[in-house]
Amino acid sequence: MKLQPRKEPRQARSKAMVDTILDAMARVLVERGYAKTNTNLVAEAAGISVGSLYQYFPNKDALIFALRERHVARMLHLFEEVVAKMDESGSLESDFEALIEALVAAHLVEPELNRILEEEFPSFHLPVSNHVRQRFFEAIKGVLTKHRKAITSPDVDVAAFVVQRMLKALVNAVVLIAPPGLNAAHVRSEIVPAVVGYLTAQRSNLIA
Repeated sequence: MKLQPRKEPRQARSKAMVDTILDAMARVLVERGYAKTNTNLVAEAAGISVGSLYQYFPNKDALIFALRERHVARMLHLFEEVVAKMDESGSLESDFEALIEALVAAHLVEPELNRILEEEFPSFHLPVSNHVRQRFFEAIKGVLTKHRKAITSPDVDVAAFVVQRMLKALVNAVVLIAPPGLNAAHVRSEIVPAVVGYLTAQRSNLIA
């Protein structure tokens, strides 16, 4: 299955065209779901011919791949902005409060699209690009390195990986699958102690 675009947009006009196509894809996907979405409908929603769409994307799966990449890149941008604004005076708890707030806010930028991308395509062979995943990892690792004396994990890389997976799972649960009536703000406040508790837990050297 070909998932990469036919060509990368380089000029402003081409980039605007791709954004228009992806915006249309997001609307159609949210309204109709994957099974009822096709390139003809997306082209119609974008106000272009299907031939113009095919200049950039070979099929609807390539469209979904590009849409997910753009969606995750936008979340990453919000996340990295928060990390960049952290100063040396922030505590481990306050820094992770800010990170979790940023992640929740990022997930709520396009909540219905985010739900579809997470729930309908978790095993759709649409992995997030390695460089995007790595940038999330490096941002978290930077925060852990800042608080190296406070965390008990002997390996910052391992701790960053575990925290990355914890945040993804917990934030997705808060935003996407919390049962009706459950206050997301209350659940969110529980994520900080869970993460900080892991990072500061006393560890014993156990011999298998």
